[in-house]
Formats: sequence, C-alpha cells, structure tokens
Amino acid sequence: MTRISLLIAALTAIVTSGCSGESSLPTATGKGAVRAINAIPTSPAVNFLIEERQIGSVDYKRSSQTQTFDDLDYTFNFEVTLAGDNERTRVASQFIDFVKDKDYTIVLSGDLSAPDLTLWEADLRSWSESDTVFQIRFGHTAASLGEVDVYFAAPEVTPQLGQQVASLTFGEIAEPRDFESGEYVLIYTPAGDPDTVLFASDTLAPTVRAASIITVFDADVNDTAPLSVRVIDANGSVSNVGSPDYPPTLRLIQAATALTTADVYIEEAADVLTTPDVAEHSFGDFTGDIPAISGTNYLTYTSPGDTAVILFTATQNTFAGNHYELYLVGDTDTLTIVPTVPDRRSVESFARFSIMHAAIGHPRVNIFIIEADADLESAAPVFFRVPVGDSPSRSNLLAGSLDLYIEADDADRTVLAGPYRLDVAAGDVIQLLLLDNVAQPEIVDIVPVPQP
Repeated sequence: MTRISLLIAALTAIVTSGCSGESSLPTATGKGAVRAINAIPTSPAVNFLIEERQIGSVDYKRSSQTQTFDDLDYTFNFEVTLAGDNERTRVASQFIDFVKDKDYTIVLSGDLSAPDLTLWEADLRSWSESDTVFQIRFGHTAASLGEVDVYFAAPEVTPQLGQQVASLTFGEIAEPRDFESGEYVLIYTPAGDPDTVLFASDTLAPTVRAASIITVFDADVNDTAPLSVRVIDANGSVSNVGSPDYPPTLRLIQAATALTTADVYIEEAADVLTTPDVAEHSFGDFTGDIPAISGTNYLTYTSPGDTAVILFTATQNTFAGNHYELYLVGDTDTLTIVPTVPDRRSVESFARFSIMHAAIGHPRVNIFIIEADADLESAAPVFFRVPVGDSPSRSNLLAGSLDLYIEADDADRTVLAGPYRLDVAAGDVIQLLLLDNVAQPEIVDIVPVPQP
C-alpha cells in the first residue's frame, strides 16, 4: 500500500508541476517573409521547400513567390533533377530563425549539384498613404561580372564617380534606399569607371510605396543585352529591365503554303514601306533575329519587288530585351501570325524540346515520343489533339535515343510522320516544326528549326 501511495503521489506532483509551469514550445509573435532567387545560369527550375513541403519552383533569373511564416525557426530545402536522374535530389538547405517583420531572400549560385546559398536580410517595409517614395535594394547576382557601380538618377544625369547609389561585388546587396517618385535611368559601370557603361536602362518610373530588389544576372541566349537586369517586387514577381541599346528582335518563319514568295517589311508606322527586311521569303524559310522596336511593329508582305501588291499585313507588340519568333500559318483567307517567345537557354539536367504544328492539311494531330524502336501501338501521346496554329508544345527530355511519331486525330491512328529519330543529350535545345508536304498532302514533314 505504501509503495502504491508513493507512486500516485509522485505522478500527481509531475502532473501538477507540468500544469503550473509555462509551455516549452515557442510562441509566434508575428511573421517574416521569404523568397528564393536562382542565379545558376545552367539550372533548370529548382524546387523550393520549407522543411518537406514545396512552396515554390525557381528558374534561372527568377524568384519564387514571397511567402510569410510565423517568427519561428525553419530549414528551407532545395531539390532538383540532376543530369541522368529521374528523381529529385536535395542539393542545399538553409536554416533561418525568423524574426518578426524581417524579409529574407535566399540566393542560389555556383554549382547546381552543390549550390552556394547567400542570405539577404532586410526589414519589411510598411507604408503610409502620405508616402511619395519607393524603396529599392540593388543586388549583384552575375557571377561572371566583376565589381560594379550602380547609378540610379534622372534620365539627363551623366554618371559621375561618387554619385553611385551602390558599389557591389557578386553576392552582395545594398541597404534599402528610398527614392522620390519620378523617372529614372539605371546604369551599371565597372567600379571606379563611370565612363564605361555596361548597361543603361530604358526610362523607369517605379510605383510609389513599393519595395523592390533590382539585381543583375549573367545574360543568356534569351537576352538581347550582354547583361540581364530584373526587378523583383515584394510579392516575388519578376519583370525585365530593357535597354534602348539592345532592342527586341523578330524572327520570321514562313509555314504557310498558301502564301507565295514575298518581300517582308518591318516598320515603325503603318502604310510606310522603305527597304524590305527580308527579300523573297518563301515557304519553309527561317530568318535570323531581326532588330525591331519596343512597341508596335508593322509587318507587310508584298510581291517581290512590287510594294503595290500587298499579300498580308500584321502587327506585333514587343518588349525590350526579348527575342520573338513569328510563325506565318494558315490558308489564303485565314493567314495569321503565331508569336512565341522562345526559350533557347540550355540547361544541364535534360534536353529542352518544343514542336510547332503548322500543317493545315491536318487540323489536329497527336504527337508521340517513345523509346527508340519501341512499339507505337501501345504508346500514349505526349501531346494530345494539338490544333494547327497553336503555340509550340514543350517538354523536357532525358538523354537517350527516342522516336518521334505524328498521328492524325482519327480512329485509325494514321501515321503522318515518323519514326523521326531523336538522339538526345542533356543540354540540347530541340525545336521542330510540322509543315505540309506539298507533294504528298497525306503526310506531314518534321523540320528542325535551326538556332539563329
């Protein structure tokens, strides 16, 4: 009886002690914000996780959407599919003990299989209705670029040493800085050399009461400028900063049998034809990248050497810094331009594949990509019921030998083309076009699109 009484007394003491004391679990008092930026030029999209839960996917020169969490401690993880793998690999982790009203940005750089992580911290900015300023933090995420000076001033102001708003090396970010509402030009120069302009932006007019990061990346083949500058707003949305020195480009792809050979004019104004940008543009032709203007471009197709005979007209809006590919598709009375912004950047994990259906003799097709020499009959299409003139279908392909087939969208599964052998290596960029076969309209031609 005595032993039982003592045991009960001990348990009672433990319970009483636990109830009267405070909990050892941490208590949140507010929230902080976090995002991730990918600064690895050869990287595919990297998965961004809080502990084991995915909260974003971050491609090169992009940011994840900003997320808020209680001011507790967390480990943020990064996972990616490496070359030759089918499964994702965890390649980096960042522990952050969140502080209330703090803003955290994790920058990935270096080697994809073992990235370097840099943590940028700042206070979350709050605004009042009377504020007439905006806030910017200037960052440097271009690994191949040395130390730079950053100038941010009215358009008419020339860079002068001592007037820079930041001097940065790779991985650094300046302290937040407020600017009055107005128009500005952003200029990068080598450190201490204001006369050598590496990049000068279009005129910018940031929104008041907005906090942003502006950072510079190494350019890739998707950029027209030698540097790529991005604005990352408080939500993690990213926009490109263009430069008047590096205009957008247009690439013309003639995929319409209905249009005869034509001269093509790309003009800044309607009904003005000067010198053709492309002479004798014929079915199946691809141009290079043609400099255009930011804004509305007017395209006119005429009979070769005769501007009085207009065959087709179209307009295309463009933004600075981008390449555009314009596919001319359709029949005589349904000609149209299908604009695309191509992704020509090579990534190290897999091949990038895209295919455009422009063969009007077959309104819808099914597209199969199967193992080399495998049975087509039991395969399922990768792209199902693709309509003619639709934007290019895109996929990622692992290295190996594959066969491409095109089938009609019919009960008989009529093969229109294939097998078309694809010997795929990681890093490849494969771009294909389906064209009408003029001599044999019952089939289609698979045509590789050469990189400009």
